[in-house]
Amino acid sequence: MRYYLVAALLILSLDTLGQVRAARQEMQLYNYSVAIVMLEKAYGKGKPETRREASGLLAECYRRQNRLEKSGEWYQTAISLGNKDPLNWYYLACCQRSCGDYIRAKKSFLTFDSIASSDPRGHTYAAFCDTAMAWQKLSPRYEILNAKELNSPQSDFAAVPADGMVFFASDRLAKNVSTFGWTGNDFLRVYQAVILQNDSTNVKFSLPETGPAAFNGKYHDGPLCFNKSMDEVFINRTIELNDKGRRDSGLIRTHLLKIFHAVKKNGEWSKPEPFFLNSDSCSVGHPALSPDGNTLYFVSDMHGGYGGTDIWLCSKDDEGGWSRPVNLGKEINTPGNEMFPFVSGNGDLYFASDGLPGFGGLDVFLAKKDSGKWEVPVNLGQPVNSPADDFAFAPWGDGRRGTFSSNRPGGEGSDDIYLYRVLPATRKLQPPRQLPRPADTNQPKPLPPGLTIGKTYRIENIYYDFDKWNIRRDAGHSLDSLVKIMKEYPVIVEIGSHTDCRGSDGYNEVLSRKRAESVVRYLAGQGIDPSRLTAKGYGKSQLINRCNCSQGVQCSEAEYQENRRTEFKITGVN
Repeated sequence: MRYYLVAALLILSLDTLGQVRAARQEMQLYNYSVAIVMLEKAYGKGKPETRREASGLLAECYRRQNRLEKSGEWYQTAISLGNKDPLNWYYLACCQRSCGDYIRAKKSFLTFDSIASSDPRGHTYAAFCDTAMAWQKLSPRYEILNAKELNSPQSDFAAVPADGMVFFASDRLAKNVSTFGWTGNDFLRVYQAVILQNDSTNVKFSLPETGPAAFNGKYHDGPLCFNKSMDEVFINRTIELNDKGRRDSGLIRTHLLKIFHAVKKNGEWSKPEPFFLNSDSCSVGHPALSPDGNTLYFVSDMHGGYGGTDIWLCSKDDEGGWSRPVNLGKEINTPGNEMFPFVSGNGDLYFASDGLPGFGGLDVFLAKKDSGKWEVPVNLGQPVNSPADDFAFAPWGDGRRGTFSSNRPGGEGSDDIYLYRVLPATRKLQPPRQLPRPADTNQPKPLPPGLTIGKTYRIENIYYDFDKWNIRRDAGHSLDSLVKIMKEYPVIVEIGSHTDCRGSDGYNEVLSRKRAESVVRYLAGQGIDPSRLTAKGYGKSQLINRCNCSQGVQCSEAEYQENRRTEFKITGVN
């Protein structure tokens, strides 16, 4: 509620153009709930060009909040008002598909394909619409039921069974908990409930309560996973890297998923410690342990993947250490997003994906191994999957019953936890025909004219004041040129930033990384998917003129300024 009060005060003092500018800043801070209030006010009273801009931004805000019906309405409005960004058609199609309107979605995907033919998503997802309509005719293999005792009017998801209980993540309203500006709800917390009944007739739970104190920190916590003996836990957690965004527009708040690990000794959980793969340049989350506890599956957008987020694994050695991460490969991962892995007792992998043929947003898939290799993932079909997001599938015991999560209409809140059971004498789980998959990202893709993969290019006129990392006002035009390139071509880009020679190596590495992150946040605020961006700070390791402090060279401020630069490098194609 306090976000809406702040927005109301700001609105009183801003004209419509000012409201749009202020809303963009809130979007850079991920405060979409605040931005929506401002943009709706600007749309209602603005001139045609203001209404055109505000409608597109409103569509994006609602999409980021996963309120896809509203988002689709605003994308349709933006298109009707002359907003010519091709991505408006793509995201309109995604919204229509997630609402189950496959015929209109297919038409919109093909429209996007006709105006952005270099982007394979148009024809790929149009084919997925045909697949969904064919699969709707199949008989169901599962029976599902909303686990109402666990759910709230907010989001509740990713329930995992452990020691006669279920643990899950929820952003339900609670006392003395901070509000997350992205959704307007509380930050995620780990909750637990006792399984009171679990037999062939019914499953009942106690009223949920917050999990152990060690499981919940200041920001988002959950989902999580336990080992078989329930004395080791891996928790998905976020830490705010910087909280000065409101005082300095260059210091935008950034949340990244991280994994923390804790053990139970003498009945008490230890303080969670960060997993070795945690990074300030990519997310590492959604942990899932194999039954023997020796393999940790997780999700990351780290370099080397096939798409937005991929599923990776690390193996435990004899001394308790973890191996380097290994990508599960293109048999599992796609140019889209794979997430929420769960490994059943027999080693089968369940996961969610929006890059494989399915019914809408995220669908649940099953992948089995044969002779050490992953077979083609199989869609679990309806009613587990729906046009909405369906994910976090977690079998119990022999796998004939368990839980999954979904934000489908008719639930108790946003994301809900559902129970499932396998129906007797059901069909064998298999696709009706060969699965169409997204375009192979290993095939050559178009690149911007004159640019090549692996070569570094300077972004002209991007300079920084000494000892600062915020983007100066004179940088906007140059960065907007890069925005245009990334909207027209599906390239993956590393943003590299450099300092002058003054200061220590360690200090300059941190400073340059913050400068690169500022550029990444600016690009993300202009609609570029953050999964296509990587920030890297090079410190003073790559000076480009004679200005080397260690050699006692006396330099002019212009020479120092020349070294304080930002570059970009195309590292791949999405």
